[in-house]
Amino acid sequence: MFSLRLTITTALIFTSHSLTTQAFSIPSGFQPIVKATGVQVYKKDLTNGKLEYVTVVNTRQGTIENLIGAVDQTSQEKISKKTLSKFWQDAVKQNTSARKARVVVNGAFFSTREQPTGIAFGLQVREKLISYGYAIGKEYPGQIRTFAFNSVLASANIQTYLQQTFARFPEVVGALDVNADKYAAKYLPRTFVGVRDDNGDRTPETVLLYSSNYARQSDASKVLRDFGADAQAMLDGGGSTGIIVDGKSLISTNRPIPHAIAVYTGK
Repeated sequence: MFSLRLTITTALIFTSHSLTTQAFSIPSGFQPIVKATGVQVYKKDLTNGKLEYVTVVNTRQGTIENLIGAVDQTSQEKISKKTLSKFWQDAVKQNTSARKARVVVNGAFFSTREQPTGIAFGLQVREKLISYGYAIGKEYPGQIRTFAFNSVLASANIQTYLQQTFARFPEVVGALDVNADKYAAKYLPRTFVGVRDDNGDRTPETVLLYSSNYARQSDASKVLRDFGADAQAMLDGGGSTGIIVDGKSLISTNRPIPHAIAVYTGK
């Protein structure tokens, strides 16, 4: 009987601890430009016109969604590309009385030579599988990751690429390990994503989106670590990197893309 009571007490103590919300400090130099329920956007002005933005989304109060172009009818694994500003318009059309579009960023890796294009490392949108990825088994062996999320259940995940992830999450974006060499040491536009467990229940619910017009991979990764990311991955960068906040393009790109990630306040 004593052993049973001890087990129950220990479990209750663990449960109480796991629900404690952690406080995260904002790294030096970053200033808030959006502070809304479930969504904050931080900006850091660097020298010579260099910019860094971090969008923080607590999916218990905010929402993230995958947006895609038209799926090609002859090849269900290819998607038409369009500009990030068009994706912003798509995001706004999905506003409701309870939620409002605040941010849109670029997302998945794709072929710049094709229109419509395939998706390099996999994509699933609202439980509809677009592709497991045309580059799986061909590029970056051992360095492919998935960013998966469920805004309804307020959970997110970054892990090594597994097809089972597409069965577990309604939304999946193929990505790369932050150490995969995409001109790693060069200063280029970068888009990274991180996840964070704010309440200690071992299920990350907060998504961190990093956007910069001039960074090395190590710079992007460090910023996400400084914001408390438990895991992180690299999304498409270079000419694809862009961010729109409240309708204003803060990092502009003219490159059409097949996929974007929209961020909303509210559910």
